[in-house]
Amino acid sequence: MKWNNVKADIFSVGLAEFSRGWSSFDLVRLISSSKDCPVVIMESRVREDILLHLSSERVELGGLLIGSVVSSLDLERGVTIVKVSSFMDSKVFNSTSVSLSMGAEVWQRANANREPNSFVVGWYHSHPDLGAFFSGTDRKTQRDFFNTKYSVGLVIDPIRNEERWFFGEDSVEIAQENVLVVSGVLPLS
Repeated sequence: MKWNNVKADIFSVGLAEFSRGWSSFDLVRLISSSKDCPVVIMESRVREDILLHLSSERVELGGLLIGSVVSSLDLERGVTIVKVSSFMDSKVFNSTSVSLSMGAEVWQRANANREPNSFVVGWYHSHPDLGAFFSGTDRKTQRDFFNTKYSVGLVIDPIRNEERWFFGEDSVEIAQENVLVVSGVLPLS
């Protein structure tokens, strides 16, 4: 087999490029709020579609979050924003009211259908009528598959109308004020 140099498909976009046209106040506020954990920005249509998916059955459902990372430095040291611009729901899975096992097909579809300059930034799943929290199994999944500083995990209880976000290999909870749901399409593809 011959080694070929290829361009990585996971990279960050510069903060200056992302925030072009923002006020200085908004930029300083964003940077200061992302000091200890990333800011997650999700388009409202994506959130609504995820909620629709998770509300469709009373068993655990899930999928992958697709988007991009905006960083002032590099992916591991200066994460500022994780932008979620789409998702891929798992179609091949085993599920009960308290467990979910997703198949590899969701990764294959996510990679085949993602937009240029985007990649899997995390995952989501439901806890129907159990509350929004990361269980021991969820923490292991995060540690095994979503262990970079910019990897996020979202759990939603669609019955109790609760949601929580986590990031990194240690499944650190993201403060609610660091999760922004915005209308319209964000300026970054």
